[in-house]
Amino acid sequence: MKKFTVLVVGNQIDRVFSVEQILNENDFDVKNVPNGQEALQILKAQKVDLIIIDINLPLLQSFSICHTIKSNVEWNIIPIIFMVGMNDLSLVNRVFESGADDYILEPLINSELLTKSGILMELKYGRQIAKNLNQMLETKVAQRTNELEDSLNKLSQANKELGILEIAKSEFFNLISHEIRTPLNGILGSLALIERYKLPDEVSRYFTLLDFSVKRLENFSNIILEASILRIKGEKALLISETNLVEIMQNAVDMCIASFHKKNITIDFQCNSINSGIKGDQRYLLKCFTAVLENAFKFSSKGDKIEISISDDQEGYLKTTISDYGIGFSKESLGNLFNAMGNPEGHIDKNIGMGLHLSKLIIDAHAGSISVGNRKPKGAIVEIRIPSRI
Repeated sequence: MKKFTVLVVGNQIDRVFSVEQILNENDFDVKNVPNGQEALQILKAQKVDLIIIDINLPLLQSFSICHTIKSNVEWNIIPIIFMVGMNDLSLVNRVFESGADDYILEPLINSELLTKSGILMELKYGRQIAKNLNQMLETKVAQRTNELEDSLNKLSQANKELGILEIAKSEFFNLISHEIRTPLNGILGSLALIERYKLPDEVSRYFTLLDFSVKRLENFSNIILEASILRIKGEKALLISETNLVEIMQNAVDMCIASFHKKNITIDFQCNSINSGIKGDQRYLLKCFTAVLENAFKFSSKGDKIEISISDDQEGYLKTTISDYGIGFSKESLGNLFNAMGNPEGHIDKNIGMGLHLSKLIIDAHAGSISVGNRKPKGAIVEIRIPSRI
């Protein structure tokens, strides 16, 4: 069985002998030295499990040697006990200030010395285990740090390549936008000129169909290109400025009323917000609200009512709710409305199913949220939340 090594530092023979006798009788390996210098030499030469220091070393050397040992990273886990006489109790505070773990009183009591020695050596080995675990963890952390640095380097390279790809995508969409818009503008311009002429009824019907189809294609291409730009750039695609949500909504209402003037739909517009100012892109927000309102107009019957409300949200958002009394969304479409071309019933755009997808991209870029649902007994409801400027 391994013997524990105890180093006794003291120059009073009777006190040192008393400690040595008790420890030897209990199978400890005892080393004794008269001063701090020799104690440090012992510590450098061999492993020590416990140190007992006599407080009566000359010139208060006991405190100095204790502080030196506890300041050394290789020795600071070794427990230190001071031998303190009844006349030295006033120095007990300095014992602990120097870093010692405990003290024993003279004259010695065998059980006290052995109990405290055993507890402190158990504590020492607990510290040693903790230190070893800490070293293992440090090694693991260093290894993981190296792996993470390597991953970060690879990620940095990937980001550079992604940046190049993003530039290429932007150039591609700019090119596509130009190549689509240029011929469309030519067709639209030509149709505008042809419209000035008096045409036979049959030709006029074809002309009307052609005009409708071209405008539909123009609208589709605009939505596709803008949705692609928002997916790629997100918030960076926005031209942010101070704006007013009520004004944007009113402009959207005016545009829809002009398009659906024959339906005589009543608008119930209420603003319960203290301050309807926001920071956002006016052009994109107008597109978003116009798309949602057009949907509500399309699926409302003549003389129906559309309800619009703007209110403050407790979480610092402005909440806009648009409700209609139309046919609402089917159960099948509700879970798929925000996907591109994911709404075959086309509640936002009856033909292409892209309007709600674009609206969500716009609101996402503004750090907001959009949700849809049905109201009872019939109709649809769209709720849009945008961060308030305040």
